[in-house]
Amino acid sequence: MLIALTIIGNGLLKIPLSMGLEIRFGFIFLSTIAFLFGPIVTFAAGFIASVLAFLLFPTGYGFNPLFDLNAGLAGFIYALFLYRRNYKSEYFIFWIVSAKIAVNLICNIFINTYLFRGYFGSFAEIITITRVFKNVALLPIEIVLMLIVIKYVAASAYKYNFIKKPLKLRKDVKE
Repeated sequence: MLIALTIIGNGLLKIPLSMGLEIRFGFIFLSTIAFLFGPIVTFAAGFIASVLAFLLFPTGYGFNPLFDLNAGLAGFIYALFLYRRNYKSEYFIFWIVSAKIAVNLICNIFINTYLFRGYFGSFAEIITITRVFKNVALLPIEIVLMLIVIKYVAASAYKYNFIKKPLKLRKDVKE
């Protein structure tokens, strides 16, 4: 279900800004997968969601599997920072901020911009500037969205015993 929501967030819930630059919301669901299932599953989910989003909602650019691997890498990075962290901890916001900054820098700015150079050539420098501006400007909004969704999902997952509570939240374990 979360992969389907990621596909919808990347395919339908996107706001085009300019050539090759869009605001997408699939990261919210991919980071939720990362929190619940870990790095390997999230890498696969990111890759699968990217391929299916391309097939269901084509962009007009040619298929490049490197973009799909980059989406998997983004999921892997989210999981490195978020997998089963204590959502009630005062440091949880630090993990979300770190995860989002790492994904924005590594995947969205460096790797995607490098991959877009094959499509846009010398126009890529302008795209790089706009991509950096977009990723920095939207960072606070994306962090707040991730925090709200992951905290809600974590609370529900613990409530219905989908995942085990961290030791600090369990009543049967004394520290």
